[in-house]
Amino acid sequence: MDSVIDPVRQLIRDALAERQLNMSSVSKKLGKNHAYMHQFLDRGIPARLPETVREQLSEILQVPESQLKGGGGQGVKFSPGRQARPTFSASSDKIPVLGGGSSEPVEHVSRPPQLAGVNQAYAVYVTASNMEPRYYPGELVYVHPAKPVTAKAFVLVQIRAEREGEAPTTSIMRFVKRTATKVTLGQLNPPKDIEIKASDLLSTHRIVGSAESSGL
Repeated sequence: MDSVIDPVRQLIRDALAERQLNMSSVSKKLGKNHAYMHQFLDRGIPARLPETVREQLSEILQVPESQLKGGGGQGVKFSPGRQARPTFSASSDKIPVLGGGSSEPVEHVSRPPQLAGVNQAYAVYVTASNMEPRYYPGELVYVHPAKPVTAKAFVLVQIRAEREGEAPTTSIMRFVKRTATKVTLGQLNPPKDIEIKASDLLSTHRIVGSAESSGL
């Protein structure tokens, strides 16, 4: 079953994580009740950000105001196998392994210690060689979707497809930096940095280990 992701709310979540800001403090900076951002992101209230709020939030998060327009849940559809936003209980001793373009997890594996109690934690298999010698094809990596993304962190990114209607590209990269308009990502094999439009980065989830490194 497909899930609908609102790109405005996803952008805000990623920006909050990358800048290590919490919803309550940002709500207060906006001159709103401490729960304002929580209601907007998690409950869909209001459906769209008012213009005055967009202007302030653009400055706080350092993202273009134009990218904060829209909302109302009219997002882009991704299957869970593509979108890296699964729903899985934090109390479970298992986490899903996503991949293969399937709408269901390909399997479930034991929850590693670094993801204990983490909601929506998941794992993916490495399929490319662009991050060797850090991660090799066939290796299982663990993903913490809520952990703040900092410079030099290894991340699973989802990038908007060049053609409308095509599935987004999912890759393991290293986060370098982000400006209001661009995001710089790095790969290890061969070593190079890649710049993309900030608006094309649909999600950035931090990798916190692998099956080999954790011994599981």
